[in-house]
Amino acid sequence: MKLLITCLTLIVLACNSAKAPNDNSLKELGQHELTVIYQAHTRGFFEEISITEKSVILFKDYEKLKPITGTISAKEWKICIDLVEAIDLKSISQLTAPSNLRQSDRVPFAHVSIIKKGDTIKSSDFDHKNPPKELKELVELIISVSYTHLTLPTKRIV
Repeated sequence: MKLLITCLTLIVLACNSAKAPNDNSLKELGQHELTVIYQAHTRGFFEEISITEKSVILFKDYEKLKPITGTISAKEWKICIDLVEAIDLKSISQLTAPSNLRQSDRVPFAHVSIIKKGDTIKSSDFDHKNPPKELKELVELIISVSYTHLTLPTKRIV
């Protein structure tokens, strides 16, 4: 009986160690990608725009159950990369917002997250559509890409 348990244990360990390199190679693959996320939210509003090299994804609900997807052009992606590289990512969390209307619920809170080589860097909070000057061009690009490349569902009035 001990021999049977020992054999089964060795088989299970061998199978698990054989799977480990595949998981690591997937992580390494993901570390070379760049993702830019713009998120704006308040009590009754949520919007998250995620841009990668090949896609644009918009979520309009906190649960993120109904994604609206589209594609991004190579030219726009190149502009996005250039804008990200122009930002000092080490100080992005200390940037000062030009206004504070979000603190009185007049506009939603917003922030930009940049996932680069497996690291997530989040900016300081700012008013929706009114970022610090260092992020202004990037936020405008993200919002314009989402409006031009996504087909938003419309409500029919009967």
